[in-house]
Amino acid sequence: MRSILIAGSLLLAASVFGQEAAKPALTLDQIMEKSIEASGGKAAFEKMTSTVATGTIEITAMGITAANKTYAKAPDKHLSVTTLDGYGEVLEGFDGKIAWKQDPQSGLSVIDGEALGQAQRDGAFYGALRWKELYPKSEVAGKDKAQGRDCWMVKLVPASGRPVMRCFDAETFLMTKAVNPGPDGADIPVELSDYKDIGNGVKMAHTVKLTVPQLGDMVIRFAEVKTNVEIDDAKFAKPKE
Repeated sequence: MRSILIAGSLLLAASVFGQEAAKPALTLDQIMEKSIEASGGKAAFEKMTSTVATGTIEITAMGITAANKTYAKAPDKHLSVTTLDGYGEVLEGFDGKIAWKQDPQSGLSVIDGEALGQAQRDGAFYGALRWKELYPKSEVAGKDKAQGRDCWMVKLVPASGRPVMRCFDAETFLMTKAVNPGPDGADIPVELSDYKDIGNGVKMAHTVKLTVPQLGDMVIRFAEVKTNVEIDDAKFAKPKE
């Protein structure tokens, strides 16, 4: 009888130990707060009202490099302008309510459905600080590897729409990998590197590599980022047809 009780106690202890060992060493709140601090801290983010980033987009498989300029303005406006020689401008914008895109081949169109929700979240200027509001059903997904280093994988789940994955370096807590929802249910893996101070204490990745289905690798390189630039709201508005 004694041996049965001892065995039962050992099994219970092993079960409890296994449950404790399975728990993440850091909570979701701790990981996200550490990532905010690593990127410059809440106070530095809140001092920004706008950014203008200039750089290039390289589509590796096609041997194409295009000029890109990205405008963002608090609280929720965003515009990307990509210029391809011999083709023209490709624009993607969000004015706080309407998401839209325009290119020489397809013309002007309004983005709706799940893609609109994604545009709204992408357009959130203080997105890193507002993660609980934007992704209310989130959790720690465990450890992973990114660029040969350990990272914490976080699953960020919006109230509606597909979740996104974010991987934060286990030492620096800068985001080094992500998986974003793409069109037609596909996922778009993203790698972020070359973090630099943009002049106000905030660190931003200056190289971003996306792997896009049917297109391959797309590498965005930012050469210059300016903050607190005056930008007219009209810049983000959907063009007249």
